[in-house]
Amino acid sequence: MKAPERPRKRPTQADVARLASVSPAVVSAVVNGRGGANGVRVGDRTAARVEEAIRQLGYVPNVAARSLARGRNGIIGVFTYEALFPLQAMSYYHPFLVGVEEAVEELDCHLLLFTGSHTDDRRRSIYKNGTNSLQVADGSVLIGQSEDRAELAELVRDGYPAVFIGRRELPGAEVSYAAADYATATRELVERISGLGHRRVARLRGGSDHESILDRDAGFAAARDQLGDRVDTTEVFVPPRAESIAAVVPGLVEQGYTCLVTDDRERAGDVCAAATALGLSVPRDLSVAALSEYVYVDNSVERWDITTITTPGREMGAEAVRLLADLLDNPADATPRRVVIDCGFHAGATLTAPQGA
Repeated sequence: MKAPERPRKRPTQADVARLASVSPAVVSAVVNGRGGANGVRVGDRTAARVEEAIRQLGYVPNVAARSLARGRNGIIGVFTYEALFPLQAMSYYHPFLVGVEEAVEELDCHLLLFTGSHTDDRRRSIYKNGTNSLQVADGSVLIGQSEDRAELAELVRDGYPAVFIGRRELPGAEVSYAAADYATATRELVERISGLGHRRVARLRGGSDHESILDRDAGFAAARDQLGDRVDTTEVFVPPRAESIAAVVPGLVEQGYTCLVTDDRERAGDVCAAATALGLSVPRDLSVAALSEYVYVDNSVERWDITTITTPGREMGAEAVRLLADLLDNPADATPRRVVIDCGFHAGATLTAPQGA
């Protein structure tokens, strides 16, 4: 019986140096791409000889050693202020995380999920006992709508590399972010509604002053200004509850509003249910649209194919990582990195021309 072969020894930089007839310092300079930064300058012919030796031996650089040489550990963090589980909560955030993971793989880094330490009131927190718990990662992408604004400001002041998914504006601190262009998408949706022939459009707005809602406010106002007297628009503040929606829908229908627009898909489902309870057909008698596909409980709107703006979650996640990579590669430049990405549109089955248009 043939004796089992001994495991092949993993080639080292010393092995590469011997084969290429150079010093280990030259191999290190070629592998780490540092040129003369370590005092060793390598000519093109010598570098080519080292690279050929690397190829022949199948040498793979030690990632940990290279990270230490760069002052990094090759880890990108993701901190979430909200639970990504159970699945109902994760469904909305899933595209963001897919984009993050894909972009981190492009960087050849590891991805570490932080679920956060908790404060005394059980809120998730980056700082525990005054210490930044994200420091184990080179930098982090932040996600969630229940963020602690004071923590974000402190993170910026500390100089820790971080990028938020979604627009964030803080007094006295400039946050890097990858955001969705909700303002343009909202304006274009209202223009689309007007183009179908709707002359009275009501927006049912919740009480949030979150940046994403303020962007939608700006878009709705821009559409109103641009359309002028071609369409009569109104905004009705309604608590985000099904019973509150049901209470205002009859009055708006009586006033002749033929399209109702809500902040998110779940509230649009409440409008559809209220209209059905009045004996109306959606969209024949009343059109409905949403400014976001967000819904907390998926089965609450499963019977309605809502016309809605869609968030470019995958793109936002990926761009957040790329902005973070730029922060890490250029630490001397403290300018906040920001990008705004176009939204999508789901035509759905709840928006059509009004009767008689």
